[in-house]
Amino acid sequence: MAKCYQYTADGYFAGETEDYGLLPNNSTRTAPTIVEGKIPRWTGKKWEQVEDHKGKSGYVNGQPYEIKEYGPLPKGWSDTPPPPSLSDAQAAKAASIVAAHETALAGAIAMSDPTPSNVAVEAGLLAVSDPEGLEYVRNALAAQRDALLAAVDAAETAETVQAIAVSYAV
Repeated sequence: MAKCYQYTADGYFAGETEDYGLLPNNSTRTAPTIVEGKIPRWTGKKWEQVEDHKGKSGYVNGQPYEIKEYGPLPKGWSDTPPPPSLSDAQAAKAASIVAAHETALAGAIAMSDPTPSNVAVEAGLLAVSDPEGLEYVRNALAAQRDALLAAVDAAETAETVQAIAVSYAV
């Protein structure tokens, strides 16, 4: 049995089927060439190759975009997200500084098991047994947090903000 090659209403290759002597609609007996990253499109006389990026996600001029049609990538296309604005970078970095501060404080108070309940118990015990030590740890970590937040506020570019290393000595 001979083969025929079907295409969609707009000419894109849809698959191969049997030719039972009567060529189905939107079909040809000319076999398409399958090329990686392309889809064959029937012109009415021959197959041409069209770029296939359909379903790919990326960015066009910095905005999220999903390719819905066959063809070349749109003008302004990028696979990578745009760099964050200064204010977005500052907000993200400030959040990571505060979260790291809380983690460091919990770790300093309850090194073996920094779960919330254990931190509360250990903080209470430390406050009774060594209030100056507890205050010293809190002040030292708060000073480091405040210095990091000040560096974020003083940064003039998103790249500078992103380069700020967040770490606490525990």
